[in-house]
Amino acid sequence: MTEVIAYLDDNREWTKEEIPAEQLTIINYAFANIIGLEIVRDLKKISIINELKGEHPHLQTCISIGGWGAGGFSEGVATKENRDVLIENLINYMKKYDFNGIDLDWEYPGVDTAGITASEDDAQNFLYFVEEIRASLDELSKETGQTYLLTAAIGAAQELLETMSPDGEYRYLDYLDFVNVMTYDMRGSFTQVAGHHTNLLSYSKKEGNLSAEESVNHLLAKGVDPQKIVIGAAFYCRYWTDFPAGTTEPIGVETGSFGNNTYDYNQLKDILAENPAAIFWDEEAKAPYYFDGKQFISYDNERSMAEKMNYVKENNLRGLMYWEHSLDLSGVLLTAATDQL
Repeated sequence: MTEVIAYLDDNREWTKEEIPAEQLTIINYAFANIIGLEIVRDLKKISIINELKGEHPHLQTCISIGGWGAGGFSEGVATKENRDVLIENLINYMKKYDFNGIDLDWEYPGVDTAGITASEDDAQNFLYFVEEIRASLDELSKETGQTYLLTAAIGAAQELLETMSPDGEYRYLDYLDFVNVMTYDMRGSFTQVAGHHTNLLSYSKKEGNLSAEESVNHLLAKGVDPQKIVIGAAFYCRYWTDFPAGTTEPIGVETGSFGNNTYDYNQLKDILAENPAAIFWDEEAKAPYYFDGKQFISYDNERSMAEKMNYVKENNLRGLMYWEHSLDLSGVLLTAATDQL
């Protein structure tokens, strides 16, 4: 089965009617957080999702823990005593809201870029953590007769993939059902070079090497089963401005801005409709872009969603996930992907 996974933010505006459960296999509900050793967040709309599960028995849900800038992981997994308490609290939280599993979104072990605590022992402790969660979930399965998912969101760049593992062996994947590779934000707030932020393939312009395919190939080279790999799509864009005068080919060009500004697709589709002559397709990267001489926008569209899903199928990957569902309430991006199934 090909997974189609929506990240869904409890804080954003959406209704039950705007969640197409028939097109999804899993909803990763975002986010709960670790404070001390407690799992905190009163979920406002979880009753809606549980209603959908009742109406669509194939649909599963995971609680996503963490997110960019969310700490508590390093301290929480630092000792066996801490992990025991944290895992008990995680599983109780999962049961409280009737989730089918846990998605860990630690960005990233051993890295403090997001302003969170980090330690050189994080990767080893993460390995202990997922092994111990898996054992606890398996024990729970014996009691309930149900199976429970354990997944993790991981970075796309090689250095972020490497920081997840203490020894380069990626043994943490032995305890996960699959990983959600965040193949978006691959270019953006850290660079003034205009480029694709969620491209399927690498391209030959400056800073163009990183892609979904490169991430997949790195994992496969480490011996990761393709059925444990889910790639990502973005329901939002990143854009650059302040190009040198006369620029006609923007990709790989150094600009006066970082790509740290975004529109969600709900907003972007109106911008695109106003100036369709500024919409282009990069065949090398398998990615669309918008350029009107002043603004370069990188995003996923219907064509790139279809390309990504076909790549998933052709390479026998586990599936496709996206951040975040409410950013495209028109449904066109999700439908473009699921039509390939």
